[in-house]
Amino acid sequence: MKYIFVFVFLTAVLSFINFSLSSRDILAETEIPAEDLKGIGPLLYPAAFVLQFLISTFYFYIKASIAALAGMAIIKIRGRRGEYRHLWRTSAVALTVPTLLLLADDLFGGNIPFATALSWAAAFVYIWLAAGYYPKNAPIKRPGAHKPPARS
Repeated sequence: MKYIFVFVFLTAVLSFINFSLSSRDILAETEIPAEDLKGIGPLLYPAAFVLQFLISTFYFYIKASIAALAGMAIIKIRGRRGEYRHLWRTSAVALTVPTLLLLADDLFGGNIPFATALSWAAAFVYIWLAAGYYPKNAPIKRPGAHKPPARS
């Protein structure tokens, strides 16, 4: 869990820096008088960072939960055993690179075509590969199939 919060915190910091650099242009385009903006200035940046962190954390947890549900289907297809909690952790790690891909796309102006689809595909490939390390399903025992000889 610490990994998720540290990772989301770092992505929120990068996103906040991007917001800070572009906020002057955005605020300059509004019709709010400059003297009114000076009054909210000290509150704007801390509130924006806290809001960014909370939204990013919530979004990451939702994405990890959806990916874990897909992971449950993947382990069924691959004939493996696993619980949702294990797949949720695997999904959280699997979403690291895709989240960085989406962050880079956002920071550089959205130049990566199909960035969202690529990020989900990368996460599912990682989950598919990680499912190979989960234990195999136990063979199904059929009643009366083979009984060892009785000892006398």
